[in-house]
Amino acid sequence: MKTQAASRLVSCAAGLALVPVIAVAQDGAVPQSGPDALEFSVQNMDLTADPRVDFQRFAAGGWIDRVERPAKLAAFGMAAVMQERLGAQMRETLAKAADAAATAPKGSPAQQVGAFYAAYMDTAARDAAGMDPIRAELDAIAAIDGNDDLVRYLAHWTETAGFPPLAAIVPSADAADNTRYALVAVGGSLALKRLLASVYDQHEHAPQREAYRAYIAGTLKVAGYAPGREADLAGMIDALEVEIHAGEPTPAERIDPRNRYHPMSVAELQSQIPDLDLTLFIESLGFSKPETIVLYMPRYFPVLSQVLRDHDMQDIRDYLSYRLIHQFSNVLSTDFEAPSQAFRVAMTGVEIEPTREEKALALTTESLGQPLGQVYVDTHFSKAQRERAAQVIELVRAAFLARIPTRVWLTDATRTEALEKAEALYFKVGYPDAWIDFSGVEIGSDPVANLTNIARFDWQRTVADFAGPVKHDPFSAPSTLPEVINAAYIPAENGFQVPAAFLQSPVFQPEMDAPVWFCRLGAVLGHEMTHGFDSQGRNYDAKGNLRNWWTAEDEAAFAAEARKLVEQADAYEALPGLNVRGAQTVGENMADVGGINFAYDALTTWLQDHPEQNVEIDGYTPQQRCFIAWTQLWTEKTTDAYVTNQVTTNEHPPNNYRATAALQHVDAFYEAFGIEDGDPMWLPPEKRVRAW
Repeated sequence: MKTQAASRLVSCAAGLALVPVIAVAQDGAVPQSGPDALEFSVQNMDLTADPRVDFQRFAAGGWIDRVERPAKLAAFGMAAVMQERLGAQMRETLAKAADAAATAPKGSPAQQVGAFYAAYMDTAARDAAGMDPIRAELDAIAAIDGNDDLVRYLAHWTETAGFPPLAAIVPSADAADNTRYALVAVGGSLALKRLLASVYDQHEHAPQREAYRAYIAGTLKVAGYAPGREADLAGMIDALEVEIHAGEPTPAERIDPRNRYHPMSVAELQSQIPDLDLTLFIESLGFSKPETIVLYMPRYFPVLSQVLRDHDMQDIRDYLSYRLIHQFSNVLSTDFEAPSQAFRVAMTGVEIEPTREEKALALTTESLGQPLGQVYVDTHFSKAQRERAAQVIELVRAAFLARIPTRVWLTDATRTEALEKAEALYFKVGYPDAWIDFSGVEIGSDPVANLTNIARFDWQRTVADFAGPVKHDPFSAPSTLPEVINAAYIPAENGFQVPAAFLQSPVFQPEMDAPVWFCRLGAVLGHEMTHGFDSQGRNYDAKGNLRNWWTAEDEAAFAAEARKLVEQADAYEALPGLNVRGAQTVGENMADVGGINFAYDALTTWLQDHPEQNVEIDGYTPQQRCFIAWTQLWTEKTTDAYVTNQVTTNEHPPNNYRATAALQHVDAFYEAFGIEDGDPMWLPPEKRVRAW
């Protein structure tokens, strides 16, 4: 994707899916480091456990017994620890920006971040304004009279509020030729984003479906709907979204990018949705009608067409009104917080609501990501951190390059292409070399106006750049902003990005011994490299184009390797009666296996070059510390609701599965701990993945 706006729409980056909510330390202090914060420590082990029987218990049992999950969090592990530390850093960052906002040059990152934050935090002004900030938009929705008006309004929504409901047409680099842009037709957004989409699959009277209808009704009640009408509308809106959701790809279908690339003429697509004039839609967005448009969701538009026939225009107006209210409710009256919190409890099992400061920070990150990132990097990220992380990445990448020629399951032709792709793989660390210029965006005291001004800025950049060569803006997508705890591989660019905020403890502890920084940061970044060669990434070539460079023989061999991971995951019970979905998580599981293999190989090379470091520490060899470091990093405490939602919707398996599953495919793991056939941790050699 080129712009921040476009990347929000149809991004296919593969990342770590870490916890998105930033917990802000209330006293402003950076949280203490140490074993409780999952830094590598023998104290976090259970030395009474047998590593051959239960390796997670052996490696992390001390932490599991000692550390409690904070009541305000649905999941507490590596990501939450890092978010807490980031929150403290962000408190300092926002305080600095707020202090500077009044005197900083207009349009500077400090002025914009400080003003945006202050506008959100001024709850008295928000409460006094009531629904007035979106009254004109609600009136515009009420005036929609027919499908042509609907199309024009969806185009208007795209320009002023981001990704629209019902249907969207957006620019993206053409998957088959990423030197040029294509227009992509994609299903519209639903109120419940992908990570909550399992609600739509539940029975009508399932508790979470009922909780969602209660949220809709509560939101409409706060918005001033007449008593009784909000409940009727909640039932209609819930049912309508369930109908639309049926046209979306399943989590397993999303794995194969070929399922998302269906070029056709506008007339061919128009035949799937005769209700909406697609030429009018395209022209209303500011584009000329193209010869070819790319369909992203093959089942979606016939389903939407049926929905538009089943529901009269009043239903559609009511639905759009709800979606508008839902989208801006977090910056309107604070009365909207009660239904939102009730739904959050139903979905996560967590009773404690995020603080207003935490919500403000999350919204500032989502909306003004790069300006906030500039302020954050200036305050909290050093050139030395960037250089050391780059060194680790290069060593792991070298291990990957050395490994590819040894993949005997590949034919010579495919192995050559794989090596070419690995050599072309790029990475970027910390922050962009050139920041996006937000200086012309007006940020003032009205939080709704701030959001619409940002959306309009994003869209105008998208339209302006569409006529030229494809541009890439590193560290601009929501998953790779400098202040985000994540790392992500972008198949269409054959590269990955490591945000500055990710390069901190417990993932990155450069002061520790080599096994810790290779088998934590190195393994995680090896994970990102492997995404270029997993079930999804392998469909892209060295230039990032969607192209099949595999022989039929190699495809069959790859599928056999991937099947081992599917079977391993399918057999793992995340909760009683709830098993991990192997086909849905196969890409992430393959990336974990690749990551720890590359990291171990890089560690081996490092120890050969630095023999003085090949010594035991605390009674454990470097090889043993490598695997212990990995398992400690991924150990996590969660609510059952969190795990259930993750298993049903997410391509990432639960962290406690990741803590040991990948290690079982590394021969050196068995050697390091004397694990033999018949031990519970033993995975027969024929079931171990040898892909990368």
